[in-house]
Amino acid sequence: MVHIGRPSHVPVKDLDLIIPLPQDDYPPAPNVLRVAWPFNGAALTPEPANTQCQRHAGTIVVYGGPTRQFRMGLAETRQLFTFARTLAKANQEPLHIITSPRTPTDAVVWMQEQAETCGAVLHLFRPDRDVFHSFLKTGNRFVVTADSASMLAEVWRSCAPVWLFPLPPRQTLMSRLQQGVDAVGLRSLRYWLIRRGILGSGADFMHWHHTLFRSGAIRRANPDLTEQDLRWKPVVRQADTDLMRCRRRILALPGLLSGDV
Repeated sequence: MVHIGRPSHVPVKDLDLIIPLPQDDYPPAPNVLRVAWPFNGAALTPEPANTQCQRHAGTIVVYGGPTRQFRMGLAETRQLFTFARTLAKANQEPLHIITSPRTPTDAVVWMQEQAETCGAVLHLFRPDRDVFHSFLKTGNRFVVTADSASMLAEVWRSCAPVWLFPLPPRQTLMSRLQQGVDAVGLRSLRYWLIRRGILGSGADFMHWHHTLFRSGAIRRANPDLTEQDLRWKPVVRQADTDLMRCRRRILALPGLLSGDV
């Protein structure tokens, strides 16, 4: 039995393989396989990156919305808009903003007013129009709000430079308890309880984001960056091997019949 994502109150030993998502705060174990990214846009044999001449659409902002993990209001929207305009100007590119089903109505109204003033193009979410995936093929660079791991994975797999716009985290009772337990040195006990199915686990987006920043895979949107910083492109791109690694581990499970997955 293979479980993708973090199992809830299930002992680790009851599953043959567990593949937690990178934002999941799940303890290591011999049958736990960590991946670097969610699987959105992943392929066993990733397509080669588009050449620069194919990328002409400019700076693309992918705007999500508030979630259980993050707050997102007009203050954050204003900061995001300021950074995006600065980034597009530094690279002499047009600016496009794509909303999502979770984008608040007041943020949409405010961005419509601002887009008319500064010349940006606002694309409102519509289920019958796949604007997002069209821009994945043509965008020169992306700014993604921190609320969605799925959006972040898809734009990274576009092979264009990616900037993550941080959002203030929401603090719940459970997250405070978890942080308190870890702060007093009891993380190993918490992980022991999770492995035995006594305690559930949660998500830790901040840890995953910091890991990506340190690796150089993406950059943090920062209003104090220089014009040279704003022209950043990754020097070396990380290999996208998550699906291949998962396939190999699944095929290697005891008793599994040989064949394609």
